[in-house]
Amino acid sequence: MTKRLDYLDRAKGYLIILVVIGHIWQSGPVFNVIYAFHMPAFFVISGILFQHTKADQRQFGPFLKSRLFAFGLPFIYIEILGILTDIVRHGVTLNIKGYLFNTLTFSFNDHNLWFIVDLFLIELLFYALVKVIKDKRILIITVCLLYAASRFLPRDNAYIATVRSALYYNLFFTFGYCMHSLFHNFYPGLCAVAALIVFSVGLFFGKNDGGSMLKDLLYMLSGISGAYVIIQAGKVPLGPRTDRALVETGKNTITIFGTHHFYYAVIAVLIGISDFASTPIGPGLVMLLGVTILEIPTIYAINRWCPWLAGKHRKAVTLTQHQGEKT
Repeated sequence: MTKRLDYLDRAKGYLIILVVIGHIWQSGPVFNVIYAFHMPAFFVISGILFQHTKADQRQFGPFLKSRLFAFGLPFIYIEILGILTDIVRHGVTLNIKGYLFNTLTFSFNDHNLWFIVDLFLIELLFYALVKVIKDKRILIITVCLLYAASRFLPRDNAYIATVRSALYYNLFFTFGYCMHSLFHNFYPGLCAVAALIVFSVGLFFGKNDGGSMLKDLLYMLSGISGAYVIIQAGKVPLGPRTDRALVETGKNTITIFGTHHFYYAVIAVLIGISDFASTPIGPGLVMLLGVTILEIPTIYAINRWCPWLAGKHRKAVTLTQHQGEKT
């Protein structure tokens, strides 16, 4: 069994915390800096883990089955929670057919699902590419050409827009896979420059709106830089309890992705917040604390009784818990 890289779990822990913060406060300089790198960093780490677990060396049948299990079941339960979140915030605005229509047309009732769908498509595409292309340089060039070609696809169709998005984030996944050794090593000067790039892009250019290829390239640089910084941050020990909490948070990103929208929406309704673009600091902290408290029993319950909701096998969860008890 492949050994887990705890510092990558800690990095994922930082990233999912930033996701929650970015959803609670949807404007301002902090929001812009977060959105300059946080989702690309997830895909970089996914590429590193794809290489680390040697997923591309598996037979296609077992690989496809594992990906359908890992992403298919979470897709369903997150969509259901998305419907509940929409009802909490806006009331019952659609019937069952309307909500189902959103799912089938990729409009999604929970917009977090774009990440699940993109990662599923990317892993399938990348598996096919590495089976055909053995030279990493040619692989990177091919992925770049696919992205460039995707710019000519129409944007008004949700299915095609999903393909465009997957081909964009596939660049980060590929970079993580091909340049994994770079992220495993710490270079102080590179880390400082990477942090400067992230802050500069976030503060001076705002959130990437995908308006031009030049801006996309700028955010690619920012995303890769941010991934390097956050991975190095994952190597910095903060004490046994904090480190363990970050590792567990990183291991359960799918669970948090799926549930945090519902939790902060409920809390927002209770405290009278409707516009997350102008969330005051105080109520925002209440939502953040509330989500944190609610996620703890949620993670425990899903891992113990229904890990398949997060795309996990019960055997793997039991083994992880057993290893934690031994250490």
